[in-house]
Amino acid sequence: MKYRKKVLNFQWANSMIQETDGYILHRKVQNIDRRSITMVKTGNEVRKVKISWIDFENLKTGLKLDRIYFYEDITLLVGLSGVGKSQILKVLEYSLKLAVNKNIRLKPYCVNIGIYIGEDLYEWSYKIEGSAAKELLLEETLYCFTYEKLLCNGELIFERINDETEVAGYERVPKPKKNESLLLQYAEDEKFDDLISGIRKLYPVEMDVEVRGGIEKESFSRFKANIMDIISEDSNVSFTAFSHLPVALKIYVVKNYFEEIYIRIFDAVKELFMEIEDIDVVEDVSREMYLVAIKVYGRELLQADISNGMLKTIYYIVELFTMSEDSLVLIDEFENGLGVNCIDLLAELLLSERNDLQFVITSHHPKIINHISQNKWKIIDRRANVITNSDSSAYGIGNSQHDAYFNLINRWEFEGKA
Repeated sequence: MKYRKKVLNFQWANSMIQETDGYILHRKVQNIDRRSITMVKTGNEVRKVKISWIDFENLKTGLKLDRIYFYEDITLLVGLSGVGKSQILKVLEYSLKLAVNKNIRLKPYCVNIGIYIGEDLYEWSYKIEGSAAKELLLEETLYCFTYEKLLCNGELIFERINDETEVAGYERVPKPKKNESLLLQYAEDEKFDDLISGIRKLYPVEMDVEVRGGIEKESFSRFKANIMDIISEDSNVSFTAFSHLPVALKIYVVKNYFEEIYIRIFDAVKELFMEIEDIDVVEDVSREMYLVAIKVYGRELLQADISNGMLKTIYYIVELFTMSEDSLVLIDEFENGLGVNCIDLLAELLLSERNDLQFVITSHHPKIINHISQNKWKIIDRRANVITNSDSSAYGIGNSQHDAYFNLINRWEFEGKA
């Protein structure tokens, strides 16, 4: 199926994502309104949107990340526990949220990130530091932007140093807000249209999802009414208008309005779980909530009755078939909570189903690692407070996929790390 590009409605979608990552379906869903599920007008369509590289320093802890370059399709972060693989994902996600969301709590970070929009390389740098003032009640340090810079193909777009700001094409600019990125403050300027649209398309989908939430009955009723209005006005509306929604709502939409997508999801689930006869979203009358449900041998099972591994697998499959084009997919320890029988198929789907997506994944599981070419590995290590990374070639590991992982383990054991 051909997926058309879109931009998410982040004012709503971001409210669905917690600081701790993942969708919590029973929270904030009451904010669903018509704007939440209509397509957002973008600027010019861009052919390619990819994260190229990132480096980072936590100014509070002193933890640093050497610049790491990502592959356009999939990058597997391989390393021992505690070396910083998850931290890389967190910094990526935080930075992209910071560019499009006003409600992000500032952290004392210094970050440089490279993003390709079409053939143009944008280099965005920012530094957030503590101010002298403290919150009176919480005794917490207040943080603000003290430096920010954006280049496009090496040419300056904007730069701020404390309160002094320079923006290309403007003789004078207003004093910038200290608690927001300039990308947010100039989001409506057509000079930034491609970049802002591109960053929003790259908004990371954190797939460590909370699968035990539900949707309040009243919120679900409003959602159904809104979706019916949209479909009645435009019977040819693309599913991409709904691809930012939580999994349960996406299941409802595809089940009722996009049969082709639902069939593909169901077939993939059925390949793993032959006993499943149907997937739906149904009302739990006792709780006045709508929940994901499956039918097994004629019996309906709600979320509470479905195993964690099966439910998480269903969520993965739904996300893979319904994410908007050009999403950046961050998966920390892909294998967590999955049954052994699910890992092979999900890894295959991940690598073959959506070649428009960019994945950054961590894993310790040999089946996952052996599914991904060592040419796509970044081997993560840590020296004191510096997170380093190397290509597999730097470790001189074996040419065969099977040998590569075990050669890496042997290398760690020889160095006394494993």
